[in-house]
Amino acid sequence: MAQRTITVGAVSKEYRMIGWRVGWIVAPPAIIDDIALVNISNVVCPVGIAQAAATVALQAPDADIAAASAEWQNRRDTILKELEGFPIVKPQGGWSMLLDVSGFGLTGAQASQRLLERGKIAATAMTGWGSKRSANFVRFVFSNEPVSRLRGLRERVEAAIY
Repeated sequence: MAQRTITVGAVSKEYRMIGWRVGWIVAPPAIIDDIALVNISNVVCPVGIAQAAATVALQAPDADIAAASAEWQNRRDTILKELEGFPIVKPQGGWSMLLDVSGFGLTGAQASQRLLERGKIAATAMTGWGSKRSANFVRFVFSNEPVSRLRGLRERVEAAIY
């Protein structure tokens, strides 16, 4: 079984270093060269500062990760409460969540524009993010938004959507 095991990790997921693009792959020697070739072809090389930051994160105590995870969960829960009744895709972890805007007669791109202009909310249209259905969504990123700024989100979303 070990001959077929491939382990993939990244500091953006494992250590919640959002956007840092540093990762690793552990695989049997017979296939690692092929995996490396695919990896080089599909990703951008991480810059030196990202590599140094990943080293620090890998050496940091787990308590820091637990504290960050608890804060992101608090932010997630605040948004879920604010947008109760909206077609939100509830994340089980991470630092962002999706809102399906198709039921409002909008594409993700249209909703993103309206959210910015009318609600002063920067939300990413998910156009081209994996499937034809992705265009129905916008993504709210709450990684760096304190709970105090997330309160009142409902009114701003309603002002933009309706």
